[in-house]
Amino acid sequence: MVASGELDQLLRSDEDGRLRWLDHRQPGPPDANWWLHLLLLIDERWEERPAGRPAWAQLKIWLLGQAGWRGALEQGEVAERTAYYVAQMRDAAMAASSLPSADTVVRACLDAIPVSLDRVAVLTDRVDLHSLERQELLDSRRAKNLLNAAELLQADLEDPDLVDRLRAWLAIKPRLV
Repeated sequence: MVASGELDQLLRSDEDGRLRWLDHRQPGPPDANWWLHLLLLIDERWEERPAGRPAWAQLKIWLLGQAGWRGALEQGEVAERTAYYVAQMRDAAMAASSLPSADTVVRACLDAIPVSLDRVAVLTDRVDLHSLERQELLDSRRAKNLLNAAELLQADLEDPDLVDRLRAWLAIKPRLV
């Protein structure tokens, strides 16, 4: 487990110090539950210490990236969690300058969709769930979950190509599994 003072130490550390902290404390092999617990502890700190909220938010986003890079969480889960968190922070009036851009977060969500737009399984009048392979169902569900997260940041997008790409996916979202 992570002691209270250790989180404060992690927050105050530079990138090299944070990497050393993780190298020393993270279980091997990577354990998703350890990382999720760490992220929950960061959420508690964010609630308890309003003055330090931007720093805690930045730390959580950095830790999400590390969890993906170290193989504890899949990239799709990292992208989805990051999108929901950034949307939550924007709703809490967190300064946009302390968060990754909506373009960066939405692009990560779309890039994490495991199947292309023209190959994703969708429900139509001629296709029902029983005719789809298990992997097609899983990929379609993953796409829908990532789109639900990305959609929260749609209004803040700046890149017109990214806006078009997201809109194309959102047009078929109701028919995803």
